[in-house]
Amino acid sequence: MKQNLSQILFAALSAAVFTAGCASDPNIMGVTNPRQPGPAAGRTAGAAVGGVVGNTAGFVAGFGEGTAAATSEVFNNRTYVVRQWQTVTTADGRVVQVPVDVVVDENGIPLQSVHIPADNGNSVEPLSGKAKRR
Repeated sequence: MKQNLSQILFAALSAAVFTAGCASDPNIMGVTNPRQPGPAAGRTAGAAVGGVVGNTAGFVAGFGEGTAAATSEVFNNRTYVVRQWQTVTTADGRVVQVPVDVVVDENGIPLQSVHIPADNGNSVEPLSGKAKRR
């Protein structure tokens, strides 16, 4: 009988301790009563840990994105072709327009030095290909 009484007292004490922090108002979110010291401290600690972990995760994500953006800028190979037309007088006296393509980067700086002869109106340039063999 004494053992049963101690078991009943232990169960009652455990139930009292367990339900002491429970919320009695069904409109309050959560299972615990925020007015009790244990749940209040738990929520405060949880908010602090959540803020630290959230900011740490945000820092890591931002650091990774910044590193990726800086690294990709090194391998930037966006180029454009700028076509300039040059007036050339052929050996047989014809005046033709010849395209000169210049490859530039995204800032307009030529990637290779291109020799464009000065057009003084009297330059005679031989044509390439079949016309050159005539």
